[in-house]
Amino acid sequence: MQLQIRNKIIMDNEVEWVDESYPVTVTPKNQYLYLTYVNEEDEKVIIKCNQEELVMTRFSTPKSIMRFHAQNPAVVLIPTPLGIQHFKTETSHYVFDPDKKSVTLHYCLKALEGESALADYELELRWQ
Repeated sequence: MQLQIRNKIIMDNEVEWVDESYPVTVTPKNQYLYLTYVNEEDEKVIIKCNQEELVMTRFSTPKSIMRFHAQNPAVVLIPTPLGIQHFKTETSHYVFDPDKKSVTLHYCLKALEGESALADYELELRWQ
């Protein structure tokens, strides 16, 4: 099975597209679906998702955790050259469709304190 990742990133009025594809293992467990793959940096990535949230854990050094909730802002931990930084994601669109084998989410990455947006994202995951 293959995971297709398409991400539109909007930062400072500039748009960047990221298209990636990886072999993926899909595992339903309890009320979640787990997508497990190895990225281009040879890091294991686990995406845990259901109707309400998506959590993406990248087992890098240090570990990176992105969280997206359909209704509420979520705190995320991202390694940067300055160390682990705390941000928040505000999700404006979230559709989990296991029948179509897809998740689509639009979110804004913001500083933990304040409302200034760092970037806006439109992420689509498909597995087949």
